[in-house]
Amino acid sequence: MKSEFRRFFLNLRREMDDKYIKNMSDKICENLLKSEIYKDSQTIFVYVSMAKEVETRNLIKKALADGKDIYVPKIIDRQMKACKLNDLDDLELGLFGIPTSRDNDFIENPDLTITPGLSFDEEKNRLGYGGGYYDKFFAKNKTIKAGLMISDFLSIKLPIENTDVKVDFIITEEKNY
Repeated sequence: MKSEFRRFFLNLRREMDDKYIKNMSDKICENLLKSEIYKDSQTIFVYVSMAKEVETRNLIKKALADGKDIYVPKIIDRQMKACKLNDLDDLELGLFGIPTSRDNDFIENPDLTITPGLSFDEEKNRLGYGGGYYDKFFAKNKTIKAGLMISDFLSIKLPIENTDVKVDFIITEEKNY
């Protein structure tokens, strides 16, 4: 069931115009930057966007300029860790071609974790890519969990499993759930 949802949302995203994604991403990040969860967070764990995901590079630049400590995903021994990023120039390609930090300074329990997703529903369930990395990370770390999503990807009800972890907030271009 989840694989059918994944296929549908990956196809939908593939068909989206890059300018549309950029425009929506700017609005989503603006909503996040105005939020209390951003303002109240010093340590932020955030994915580095790729493959038509909600764009996060400008968000990372702004957070660094705001004096926030930024961490990005790094997969080590089949576990995702939050790895320090001091500058976007410090990125390199990691496992699965995912941009990650050259650094090996890790943190547990970041104040805020910004997670990607193919879709979210109004109950704050997340449809990821199927590796379970974020769910395992959430099970071991105390953090505020926020998903970034273009409203077009909102689901009425996603199929869930007992290992799935809900997010606390969903940030879209229209509103925050």
